[in-house]
Formats: sequence, C-alpha cells, structure tokens
Amino acid sequence: MALTLRRRGETWHARGTVRVGKETITVREFSTGCRTRADAEAVGANEEARIRAEHIEGPAGRTRSLTIADCITAYNKREKGVALLDTAKLLAIYEAIGSYSLDALRDAWAVWKAAHPQHAPGTIVRSRALLMAAVRYGCAEKGITAPILPAVKVEKDERVAMLTSKERARLLAAYNPHAACPALLLADQGMRTQEVLRLDWRDVTFETETIRARVRRGGKKTKTRKGRPVPMTWRVFMLLWGMWHAAGKPEAGPVFLSSRAKPYEDTTDKGGNPLRSAHYTACRAAKIQDFRVHDWRHDWAARMVMGGVDLFTLMKLGGWASLAMVERYGAVNASHLREAIQKMK
Repeated sequence: MALTLRRRGETWHARGTVRVGKETITVREFSTGCRTRADAEAVGANEEARIRAEHIEGPAGRTRSLTIADCITAYNKREKGVALLDTAKLLAIYEAIGSYSLDALRDAWAVWKAAHPQHAPGTIVRSRALLMAAVRYGCAEKGITAPILPAVKVEKDERVAMLTSKERARLLAAYNPHAACPALLLADQGMRTQEVLRLDWRDVTFETETIRARVRRGGKKTKTRKGRPVPMTWRVFMLLWGMWHAAGKPEAGPVFLSSRAKPYEDTTDKGGNPLRSAHYTACRAAKIQDFRVHDWRHDWAARMVMGGVDLFTLMKLGGWASLAMVERYGAVNASHLREAIQKMK
C-alpha cells in the first residue's frame, strides 16, 4: 500500500502519496476509523483505489464520488460559519437531496423545486444561491471544478403599495401602543423595520433633528453597511422627544421596547418581522387589505416622489444602494402627474 499508517490514540490514521501514471497525488492525513491495523490497511487500499479511479475517469469521475451532502457538511464546518437562517435552509436541502452526487446536481435541483411549488421565486433564488455556495466550497476543497445550476428566472417585483391619507391615518391609529411608535417611524421616515426596532438613543440627535439609521448585525451596520443620517419629521421629533423625557433622558439604550418591556429581537439572520402580528391585527381593525409591514417603505417613497423629491435624494434618504432600486417610484410620479392633468380637462 502506498499510504503509510500510524496509530493516534485508539485509531489508525493514513497519509502519503498515490501515483497515477506520471501524476503524484498527495493524500493528507485522515482517520481510518479503525482500531486494528488490518482494517486500517483495507480502508487505505480502498482510498487508493478511489483516487486512482477518479483521476483515470477525469472530472466526471471526481464529481460522481462527491455528494451534495459532502459539500453542505464541509460548508457548514467552514471557519466563517453559516447564518442561522441559512443553516436551517441548508439542512432542509441536505435531507431532501443530499444523497445525490454532484454529476446529478441538476436532477437533484429539479427534484427540490418540484417538491416546493409553494416557494416564492425569491426563496428559490436564495435556496439556489446557498446550494451553489456549498457546492463551490466542497469542490474547492477537493480540487474539483464545480458544476453550475442554471439561473432562476424571476420577474422583477415592481410592487409599490400606497395608502390614501385617510387609510394611512386609520391604520396608524389602529396599532397597539407598543407597535404604534415604531410604526410612525416606518410611515414618516421610510426606514426599514430593523433600522427602527434597533434604534438606540445614541443615534437620536435632537439638536440637528436627525436619526442615524443602523442595523447591528455581527458588526455590520445598515443593509448597505453604512449608517445614514435621516432628518426627523415634526411628528417623529415630537414622539421621540416625549419618549426621551419620559424615559429620564437616557444617553444610550434601546428607544423601543416590546410589550414585554424588552428590546426587540434582531431577526435579520433568522428572518421574520417582529411587528408582523401587530401590523396584521391593525390592518384588520382598520380594514386595510394587502399591505405588508415593508409596504410602509413603499408608501413613504411614493409620497416623497409625488411631493417633488428627485430619485437621487430619495435614494440617499432611504438608504438604497443604487438609483436602479428607486426607479419604480418614478413611474408612480408619472401616473400621479397624468391624473393631475386629467383633472384639469
């Protein structure tokens, strides 16, 4: 046997080189899992045969020997780790199609998609991205060129939800006392939910009437990884001023607390929205349909554009990364102008 054995504790380990034609393959030390030398020699011989078969058959042979489960396992064990929400998704993929070898990756992916017809396109895109990340990582460890899955075709979401002034006032009034305060910042400032719920008194400056929007996530800040100053509306200024005085003028600490008098949980990695239940309860009470928590941001952006704010300024105020992400609101403005002209006829 070309591989050499040595005993480490109760088990035997193997390492060495394997020659295939003119090529020499180095085998890093691995545990055979065997306590007797005879069993360890058999495991070593099987490993040599596997390596020779892979290299004789080329890349196709190497991808046949590596499974999706192998790649996901290696990816989960990497030094950087994996976000909790992504770990759950990868586990589901592992259990469903982990037994497929990489040469059957496309077939496995087709099986996965067929088993989840209820998934939204965005969820499918995320699942594909996670699977490909694991496959690339596993293949890189083995020195194999990773197979590629075809991209998921997703129609661009141009949803722009808007409320009338009466609907907006009715919905804000319908929130329970704990959710009403953060909801006002969603409606008036266009901030993301986690930017509001993770707001700290250190980020509120009454002298300049500004809020610094941040989302604390493993040291990172906002979604675009930068804090941004957000000028306060008069309603928000008065709300926060009153809350600050009522709290004893704190220098630091969470601005908003849940109904349990605890800071809101950061669900950036887990997914979900802490205000979802309170929001849908308020929507039912206000008789508002098809309006999600995140739609406050769309409503705010559309009103800003209709009020004459240009898209570049909107991008900066809302913390979007590019103008392309706010172009949808330009169409809202065009529709609003058309309606205004028609009223003049």
